[in-house]
Amino acid sequence: MKNTVEIDIAIIGGGIAGLWLLNRLRQLGLSVILLESKALGAGQTNKSQGIIHGGAKYALQGLLTSASQAVSEMPQVWNDCLKGKGILDLSSVPILSHHQYLWSTGSLASKVAGFFSGMALKGNVRELSRDAYPEIFRNAQFKGQVYSLEEVVLDVHAVTRELVKPNQDVIFKIDQPQDYQIKFDANGRLTSLEIQAEPIEPIQVKAKKYIFAAGAGNEELLSPLKSHGITMQRRALHMVLVKTPFNYPLFAHCLGLGATPRITITTHYTHDGQPVWYMGGQIAEEGVRRDSKEQIQVARKELQELFPWLDFTAAEFATFFVDRAEPLQESGKRPDTCYVKEVENVIAAWPTKLALAPRLADEIAASLQRENINPHAADLRSMRAWPIPALAKPVWDELL
Repeated sequence: MKNTVEIDIAIIGGGIAGLWLLNRLRQLGLSVILLESKALGAGQTNKSQGIIHGGAKYALQGLLTSASQAVSEMPQVWNDCLKGKGILDLSSVPILSHHQYLWSTGSLASKVAGFFSGMALKGNVRELSRDAYPEIFRNAQFKGQVYSLEEVVLDVHAVTRELVKPNQDVIFKIDQPQDYQIKFDANGRLTSLEIQAEPIEPIQVKAKKYIFAAGAGNEELLSPLKSHGITMQRRALHMVLVKTPFNYPLFAHCLGLGATPRITITTHYTHDGQPVWYMGGQIAEEGVRRDSKEQIQVARKELQELFPWLDFTAAEFATFFVDRAEPLQESGKRPDTCYVKEVENVIAAWPTKLALAPRLADEIAASLQRENINPHAADLRSMRAWPIPALAKPVWDELL
C-alpha cells in the first residue's frame, strides 16, 4: 500500500507563478506543497529579462490598450515588495536598474515624441536632458532622444531564491509525471495523483485543490481537460545573448515604427563577471523564422547600426528559442492578462508575463477563500527523504 499525503493544496510547477502562489497561500494558513520535475525557475522564468512592465510597452503609440491597463498596477505591487512593505518581502532582491529607458534613432526622434503625447503614457515617461543619458548614449555620434520609463529590472534568479527560502520544507523534486500517475474522471475532477522520485517509493497525494502552474508543462499534464476549455498555445521567441567586450550596462527599448520595440536590451553578468546584453523585442519576434547563424548575423547588423561608435568584432553571441506558454487565444494573439481556469478540483494557471505573477496569485487566493477551505496541518514525515529541486542556472551561464 502506497504512502499517502493529505494537504489542502498541491501546486505543480516551480516557476515564478508556482513559487509566488506558494508563498501567498501559506500566508493564508493553508497546507501546501510544491512539486517540480526540473530545476526551480527552469522554464520561462529563467528566460525572462526581469522587466516589471507597467504597460508602456503596449502603449507605444499613445493608445491605452487592454494589455497596458491589465499590467499598469504591477510596478507598484512589486516596488512595495522590494521595499519590504508588500504582500511578500523581496527586500533582499537586487534591482538591476530602477528605470527602463526608451530611445529613438535620429531619424525617428520627432515621430517618437508624438507617441508620448497621448494620455496613456503621461506620468510614466520622462524626456531626459543629454547630461542625464546613460553613459552609452553620451557619444557624439548618437543623434536620437532618450526617455526614462518608470519600470524596474530585477535579478529574476534572486527573486526565485527569495521565494524558495522560507518554503524549502514543502518544495519537492519529482520525476516527470506520466499519464498513469494523473487521472481525471469524465467531469474533469482529478481523482488520483501519484508522485515519484527514484529510488524513493511513490506517494499518493490527496489535495482539496490541485493547481497546475507548470508553464509549457501544463499542456501535457492537462491534456485530458481540453474538452473542458483548458487549452494552451505557444508563441515563440528567438532571443539573443551578447557577451560584450565593453561594460555599458543598458536597460532599454529601442523604438521603431510599430507597437513592438525594435529591440529590448537588458544587462546581466556571467558567473565570472563578464557583461552580457540580453536582446528581445522585434528581433526576437521575427527571429523565429531564422536559424541561429542568421539570427546572429541580423543581431550584429542591428547593433552596429544602432551603436556605430562601439566595436562588436570581439563580441560573443549565442541564441536560443523560448516558447511563451499561454492559454489559447483567438488567432493565436497575445493574451492581455494572466489566466486562471477552474474545473472541479483543478486550477490551471498561466501568469503570461513575469509582472503579473502577483495578480495571478491574488486571483487564485480569492477564489480559494470564497470556497471557505478550512486549513489543516499536513503530516509530511513520509516525504522527509525527498530532495528539493536545484535552482536553474541563468541562461547566459549555460550558453556563454
